[in-house]
Amino acid sequence: MLAAILAILLIRVTGPSPVPASAPSTDFSAERAVAVLRDLLGDGSPHPVGTAAHDAVLQRLMAGFSAIGYQPRMVPGFACTADISCAPVTNVVADLPGDARAETLLVTAHYDSVPAGPGASDDGVGVAALLETARAVRSQHFRNSIRFLVTDGEEAGLLGAEAAAKNPELLRGAAAVINLEDRGTSGTSFLFETSRHNRWLIPIVAQSLPRPATSSLFYEVYELLPNDTDLTVFKRLGLTGVNFAAIGHVAHYHTPLDNFTHVRPSLVQDHGDHALAMTRALASSDLRQSTDDNAVFFDVLSMVTFWWPQRWTVPIAIGTLVLLLIGAVIRMRTADVTSRGILIGLLSFFATLLLAASVAAVAMWIISLRSAAAIWASQPGPSIAAAWLIGIACAITVATLCISRAGFDGLFIGHAVGWAALGIALARFIPGVSYIAIVPAAAFALGVTLSAVVGADVAIGSIVCAAVAALLHFPFGLFFYDAFGRPAIIAIAVVLALVSTTFSPIVAAAASVRRAAINATFVTALVCVAMQLVIPPFTPESPRRLNVRYVDDGHTVEWEADALTGGLRRTAPFRAKSVQLPWLLSKSSFAAAPATPLPLPAPEAVVLSREPRHVVVRVRSVRGAQRISLTFHTSRAATVRVNGIAPPAEGHRRRSVFAPGWRRVSIRATEATIDLYLQGDETIDAYVSDYSYGLPPQGTAIAAARNASIAVPSDEGDGVLIMRRVRL
Repeated sequence: MLAAILAILLIRVTGPSPVPASAPSTDFSAERAVAVLRDLLGDGSPHPVGTAAHDAVLQRLMAGFSAIGYQPRMVPGFACTADISCAPVTNVVADLPGDARAETLLVTAHYDSVPAGPGASDDGVGVAALLETARAVRSQHFRNSIRFLVTDGEEAGLLGAEAAAKNPELLRGAAAVINLEDRGTSGTSFLFETSRHNRWLIPIVAQSLPRPATSSLFYEVYELLPNDTDLTVFKRLGLTGVNFAAIGHVAHYHTPLDNFTHVRPSLVQDHGDHALAMTRALASSDLRQSTDDNAVFFDVLSMVTFWWPQRWTVPIAIGTLVLLLIGAVIRMRTADVTSRGILIGLLSFFATLLLAASVAAVAMWIISLRSAAAIWASQPGPSIAAAWLIGIACAITVATLCISRAGFDGLFIGHAVGWAALGIALARFIPGVSYIAIVPAAAFALGVTLSAVVGADVAIGSIVCAAVAALLHFPFGLFFYDAFGRPAIIAIAVVLALVSTTFSPIVAAAASVRRAAINATFVTALVCVAMQLVIPPFTPESPRRLNVRYVDDGHTVEWEADALTGGLRRTAPFRAKSVQLPWLLSKSSFAAAPATPLPLPAPEAVVLSREPRHVVVRVRSVRGAQRISLTFHTSRAATVRVNGIAPPAEGHRRRSVFAPGWRRVSIRATEATIDLYLQGDETIDAYVSDYSYGLPPQGTAIAAARNASIAVPSDEGDGVLIMRRVRL
């Protein structure tokens, strides 16, 4: 049964078959969307804010909306993030009117990319899915208006969304948002985030999604992470929202490999089916509904979504434990089950989790010896298999050591109490995650009670519990690695250990097979670890991330690389270097080699006016670089405006990397005016810098050596940094 569940999951994660372009016009067709994506990407150049390639994609996007019957418009603006990263941006808007007095549904994606890659999946797939959705609903009329909003500058800090937030006309009447994102180039389209107070929203989600891949666990975990998408801004404004993304082949994310070649039509279809279904559902719903709590929700095999109001969670968890204890008391009176045996079973439950985490941590450390830099290995299959096997082996081992003292029934009921206790703890502290323990605990409680009241076979109950736990937990064993990389080995082992506590008493009770099961799983896990050590950690399809820069700080001129490889060392006299920059909390470590100075003019920072508590500074890149920055120190906090725009308030997600008193203003433009509002009259120590994308011709050999080392640029990519110290 467990093998069948795993097989179904593996089939489901491959995604749906792409729908051909000949499909009815009201359907979402991946073939049509992929053709749109091909047109949008053009020659496949990266298109960050402030580049000619960006402007070309913008024009193709406008043409794409016009081709399907919309009248798109550009909405320019200037925006900043809380950490004062700013840029001029141009959002694109196209409207489908609804009833005059109803609300507006936003369907959003972003069209810019990082400097290092063309962004075919992040977020070209999202934009293509949005355009195909817009085409599919073009002739329909809904209760609510639909505004298709394709934002700019998301990769630079959600700047298009921030600009929209400051535009009352753009968001007038908006009540809900569907955001399409991607962090990988394949896999399942997960609904990984919703807005808060989502209890009214989840029933609509449950009824609408054709292949739901979602849970409140995703919501809870994402709330704890320092990650953001455009939906973060819209949630801050109080809008209801859902967020879709895929995470398969995350090694391609923000690199040159996020290109058209690696786009999976099955992912485009999955994304699009979700976008179209949610668009139709929310466009037809009352978007001014509200609830004061969340829902606990989860899908089963991407076939159906179950949910309940979060406020029910603690009573359900306590009720499950009470039912379980009633059954346990009856069993203790009518069968050979003792409180001592149940206690041993309970302790073995937690010992199993501790042992699995410990053994998996050792395995993870061994695997890291091959390459600590490879958070996502090129072929992680052996690591994932080892984690599964470690979890199973630890559960059977602990059960075998305890069964003679606890007996089969003592182990089974003790494990049930462990599940119930875990459910209560999660319900109390992380209610959105609680279902992973409450639902199996309920199955345990039912099995124990039926065995006590009507004499049902506990072994059959164990099998049912194993199936329930596997349905909920096996998906984590498949996608945790894509989400978190090598550290997920520990989490996967613990998840599998949890599932295995449902059937480990059966295996432990079978003296003829338990030793063989333990030996086979541990030995196979060891073989998998050894295999992972043999497999190269980096391949052309899963390369190391390594940026190279030409840096001129006015004192030294050198090539800098994020890490040192043999190829770089053979090309130039690179050496490891560590420096404590005055504005950072920790040291910066990189590889450096002397460079021949290039005739590049330094950026300028000119004081336009000075008052006792107000300094106006113009920063400018004389050479026309795409980004200019001012990093400055003040003895007391300063308020900043850039081109007259005040940054939004600090969010809770990110921790500052700057030393006390230091701040940085970064603008994706060649020139900007910065107003510094001080708490006293003081001279300001500062560094002005500019950054342009790509290396100069003199860096061609170094870039080639990096590429030959199975490495690629990522995120901001390669570049030229010119910096000077100034006093303002």
